[in-house]
Amino acid sequence: MRVRTTRLSPAYLARMTRNLLTGWSVAVCGLAASLAIPHASIALGQVQPDEAARMGLENAWQAQMQLPKAGRGVVSSHLWVDPKISKQYAVVELADRTIRVSADQLDRKGNPIGLEEAKKQAQEQATRLMFGKSDGFQVVEVTVPHVSLVVVSGDGMVHNLDAETGNLIWATSCGRTGAPAHPAAVSPAGVTVIHGTELYLIDWATGNQLMRRKLRSGSSNAVAVCDDIAFVSDFQGQVEAYGLGRTFTPWAYVLNGRAVGQPVTTADHAFAAIATTKGYAYIFHGGEKPSVWIRYETKPAISGSISVGNGAFYVASTLGVLGKITADDRLGTVRWEFRAGKSVARPALVVNDQVFLATEAGDFIAIDDSDGTAQWSLPLARVSTPIAVANKNVYCITSSNQLLAINSETGRLGSQSGVINLNDPVANSITDRVYLITKFGQVQCLRPIGGILPNLVTPVVVEEKPEETATESTAPTTSPSGDSNPFDFGGDADSSESPFGGGDPFGGGTDPFGGSTTADDADPFGSD
Repeated sequence: MRVRTTRLSPAYLARMTRNLLTGWSVAVCGLAASLAIPHASIALGQVQPDEAARMGLENAWQAQMQLPKAGRGVVSSHLWVDPKISKQYAVVELADRTIRVSADQLDRKGNPIGLEEAKKQAQEQATRLMFGKSDGFQVVEVTVPHVSLVVVSGDGMVHNLDAETGNLIWATSCGRTGAPAHPAAVSPAGVTVIHGTELYLIDWATGNQLMRRKLRSGSSNAVAVCDDIAFVSDFQGQVEAYGLGRTFTPWAYVLNGRAVGQPVTTADHAFAAIATTKGYAYIFHGGEKPSVWIRYETKPAISGSISVGNGAFYVASTLGVLGKITADDRLGTVRWEFRAGKSVARPALVVNDQVFLATEAGDFIAIDDSDGTAQWSLPLARVSTPIAVANKNVYCITSSNQLLAINSETGRLGSQSGVINLNDPVANSITDRVYLITKFGQVQCLRPIGGILPNLVTPVVVEEKPEETATESTAPTTSPSGDSNPFDFGGDADSSESPFGGGDPFGGGTDPFGGSTTADDADPFGSD
């Protein structure tokens, strides 16, 4: 039997390969078009330059974080403005661009160039762009406070990024344990993290552990910080207080219901709020000793929809009622209540005199913060979470994980991005930046086109830098092995008294379950 073979020419093989590749490309493009997903968004999982430009944004920086292979990736993200750290710039505003030279820029010897040299370089750059003309522009000194983006992953790794450049300032591991980390809290004291059954305090400047303390309750939900007191809530509804850098008598309080969502703290860190599943929002106060300041009741359940802004707390319920509560006096004041008519499960975004609220049905509403009346409403806009305001736009994450721009003054819908595989949204009510973190650890910062320097929503007074002296941290620490007594809070312990150091372990007669044994410490809300 004779077998006949056919030899294919190289030209024919090349043509067949080209046709196959073309067909595959068309199929992929058709799939992307049917899903309304730009090709670049599928590949990189981030907002692409053309998408950002349509929304009035440009890419400021991108970074990659190392996340654990198993378990939840990012558990919390916070923006922190440090008035003690500032950056100086020499800035020239031209018709078509902004020139910015940092005084921290390094010279050839690795030393900062300083403000005078930065002004000189900005002057030279502007002169070149103006074709040798040195008049018609002015070099301005601008001081900007340092903004950090703090990201905590499920394995207890804390990343501190420069929110304007994306540079990693430090990364610190809270310890090795199979238990997950919980959402952190940021405050002047440092970054407070619960990892497993231990509470950590991390120094802002170095990333070193200032404190490591065993929790009195095994399981925890999240932590809030007032002044130098950490309020830790567990899944059973109990809140316990721990000193950050100081000691006091152990204190505890039992909530009505289980803690839900993430606690929030006012900008001055005087008050913190924790919501419960039974429709209560508890506002705690730090000061000399921890206390429950206000208890606000919504009747229907709260599902994590609590936020803060303008010195007030905003609490929304599953029946769609958003209440603004201030802590000006001991019993608090309900400034206004807004009825959205549909369940709210995400925190509102408060920026200047506007409150942006999304319902579970996807409706999006802008509320006047002065009186609680609706400015405009977008029914069924598919908005899940508002995250930032810039360029007179409010930027939101949709129910299909797209970035959407909406005019903050009129409510007019703008452009949107492709689908992004996002982690929990990063809410930013501090600056005019949009931060996105994917489930794979990609971090992206978007800014208004030409907005080289950040605009702070609330101006921050930069503190003068004190003279550097060699000081030693006085924050309490425990041994890495965790062998120290978790109930050793200082004081003169008497072996014949209580193991808490003598006297009433709940501080001057305060009953942790809502009652009181002294008139001065009476609970204004009664027992839960």
